[in-house]
Amino acid sequence: MKDIINVELFKMWKRKIFIGIFVLSNFSLIYSLGIYFRWNFIDINGKLDAISFSTSMWALLMMLGIPLVLFTFLAAGTLGGEIFDGQFMLEITRAKSTKSLILGKFISIVGVLMSFYILNMLLSYLYYIVFVAKSRNGTGVNLNFEAYHNHLLLVSVCGVLFLILFISIAMVISINFGTFRAVLLSLSVYVLLKFISSIENLRTWLPGYYTLIDDNNFSELTVFYQLFIMTFLIGLMIYRMINLAGKKDY
Repeated sequence: MKDIINVELFKMWKRKIFIGIFVLSNFSLIYSLGIYFRWNFIDINGKLDAISFSTSMWALLMMLGIPLVLFTFLAAGTLGGEIFDGQFMLEITRAKSTKSLILGKFISIVGVLMSFYILNMLLSYLYYIVFVAKSRNGTGVNLNFEAYHNHLLLVSVCGVLFLILFISIAMVISINFGTFRAVLLSLSVYVLLKFISSIENLRTWLPGYYTLIDDNNFSELTVFYQLFIMTFLIGLMIYRMINLAGKKDY
């Protein structure tokens, strides 16, 4: 398993994926400089502390849909792209089993996502200290952990789980449909969830509630449910992924 993960990470390195991840992780630099130099097109009302700024930058990225498109494409290409190119069949001969190969690919993409999330938060914190802390929108460099910070951090974690869910969905679809159609179908699932989220009585039950709805209501019970339902669906998608890949005629 470890060798498979290392191989997958090396392939991503060769494809310059990590450069794109690093560039995207610097997204908060634009807002930090805008606050520091008081650019007109950067309009932020009120004051932000380090945690609020970091989680807000992650939430903004999620709202723009950039991580969703990026990791959906990466997931579909890693599995479906290699199946349709014939490379997957060669990898099976080197792996102990189809299951370990599938899990290795999945874990490697999730690992890249987690690295992206952590790097994004750390760089946002750094840029806050350098550019925002002493500006008119900053609260200084002291890090005071308040109760509402739990809300912000848990919502950002729910966003990460939502991305992992769509990584698994894209990989499942890509087994039979290839990269391009898997990306389109996965994004169609997102659009459908976004549409259903407009129904007030249903929105809190949807996986990804905190990502789909901007003016969401925070409660510990809702967070627990969201963490549970997305973890369950991810496990279900992994099971389906292994099952489909094992039955496919290569």
